Amino acid sequence: MTRSLDARWLQWLRTNVERGCARDELAAILLKEGFGEADVRKALEDVAATPPSPPFVEQRPARPAITIPGARRHPSTSIELYTAEGFLDAPDCAELVEIIRRRLRPSTITVPPGGEPDGRFRTSRTCDLNGGEEVVARLDANVARAMGIEQRLAEPSQGQWYEVGQEFKPHTDFFKPYELEQYGSAEWGQRTWTFMIYLNEPEAGGGTRFVDIDLTIEPKRGMAVFWNNLLASGDGNNFTRHQGMPVTAGSKVIITKWFRMPPAQRALYSSAPVGWSQKVKASP
Repeated sequence: MTRSLDARWLQWLRTNVERGCARDELAAILLKEGFGEADVRKALEDVAATPPSPPFVEQRPARPAITIPGARRHPSTSIELYTAEGFLDAPDCAELVEIIRRRLRPSTITVPPGGEPDGRFRTSRTCDLNGGEEVVARLDANVARAMGIEQRLAEPSQGQWYEVGQEFKPHTDFFKPYELEQYGSAEWGQRTWTFMIYLNEPEAGGGTRFVDIDLTIEPKRGMAVFWNNLLASGDGNNFTRHQGMPVTAGSKVIITKWFRMPPAQRALYSSAPVGWSQKVKASP
């Protein structure tokens, strides 16, 4: 029995069409999620026939107020990065792993105009977590509340699965100008914060390495890692360049959530100073 496209999925479709995503790829995702081919085709036609959403009225974004018990900040003036152990409990981690397992598809990357994707740059599998499950809704609400950022400025949570040998080479999460043209929308502009949660612990490998500050964070089930992608000027902070290190035994499953700034806005977007120290194993 096929599923019906509800308001949540229709909004997801409209947002991604306005971002410039390939319609064939969007249709393939919807078909994999169990929606009927006729419904998917009609939804795409309806989106194409409807004028784009009106531009978002620019306003100064609220300064994030991080309220995560036990959060620790990495002691660096180059990057605003935190970890928080036990952000997600074991039962929720296990339930989310099973949801992700059922929806996986090959991960994608952005490429410069006229460029070709590097099939070895990101070799994991991924899925969007917007199917309406209670555990996902609870997670989304908890992350937004913990960060002090409105949920309307949050992208859907994304699950990622890494098998032995799979990795995500060094990259940044903020958008370059050509990417912002593609992935910006009437509601969303530049990416501000990244919030990542480890759902399990691989037997070996799979650390998250911030290459320009010589820091590797080892996966620990339920632990959150989150950082500000931008400088105070609103420009991207290149010190946030990070790598999903290759898994060498077992598998790694994570969730990533990105927050956005209203479009065409470059106001200050950093949290108030936090005086915690970071105790994370750094690579030699």
